[in-house]
Amino acid sequence: MTNLSNWNVLVVEDEVDAQEVVRMILQGCGAQVSTAFSAEEALKLLSEHPSPTVAVIDLALPTMNGWELLIALRSNPELSGIPAVAVTAYHSTVVAQEAIQAGFAAYFPKPINSVTFAEDLAKAVSTSSSA
Repeated sequence: MTNLSNWNVLVVEDEVDAQEVVRMILQGCGAQVSTAFSAEEALKLLSEHPSPTVAVIDLALPTMNGWELLIALRSNPELSGIPAVAVTAYHSTVVAQEAIQAGFAAYFPKPINSVTFAEDLAKAVSTSSSA
């Protein structure tokens, strides 16, 4: 099992069940997990605790979507270095390519693979940190 005991992860997901699945997987690997149901809530949390290991962001959030949240992160010097990964139920190869081009470190279609998600996330963060 992937050890994420030194990780602090922000999960931004408006669907309760999807948020809970990601939280349980990551906590099961030892990560500290904070959750937000909206981009606005995520930005408020980040203003209080600006240095998560990674932000896992649903692309289809209400009001401000995941794409707009990524832009807000990248335009804020205090938050711009946070690796962000995209998750979405509206999967297509075009969306995956656009997410990576937009600056997400990785892209995961929903439902996420509960067996490989933590390991794949760790690899994505490691790759983005060394880039």
